[in-house]
Amino acid sequence: MPTDHSTEPQLAPVLEAIAQAAHDRLHAEAGENPATASEAQRRVAETASAAIAAGAELSAIANAEQTGHERARRALSGDVLKRIDRAAKRKHEADAEYEGAVQRAGRLGLSHREIATAAHVTHGTVRAILTRRNAGVDSHQPSRDNKAVADIGGEQPAA
Repeated sequence: MPTDHSTEPQLAPVLEAIAQAAHDRLHAEAGENPATASEAQRRVAETASAAIAAGAELSAIANAEQTGHERARRALSGDVLKRIDRAAKRKHEADAEYEGAVQRAGRLGLSHREIATAAHVTHGTVRAILTRRNAGVDSHQPSRDNKAVADIGGEQPAA
């Protein structure tokens, strides 16, 4: 798989083989078929052994492997982040649908325990969802306190 390495220092051929093998291994581990990662790991070990036999320093071998990992991260990061974004949108939609169903059941006057049994949660969770609705809180938008935490990169407390 050709990659633009113009910003990286040129590696000796034996070290380039390690970088490519490390790239392929990380690519396999992050892919849809992680079973191929063991074969890619074997290739990394073989190329590293060949480099040692050729007299390469261990630090150069480790750096070449790191270079391969960095190449793979650059190549894969965009796609992985897009997948996370799409999954987060689906999760948000599913959460909204779930809470809407719980709220409809509450408006029908079903008991918290009946709703909780159907939702496979505790009745306290149902009570919290219904309380947010009654308080006019949109559970999918951070509260002022939670937004401040989110703005500085922290985790929001669980609702």
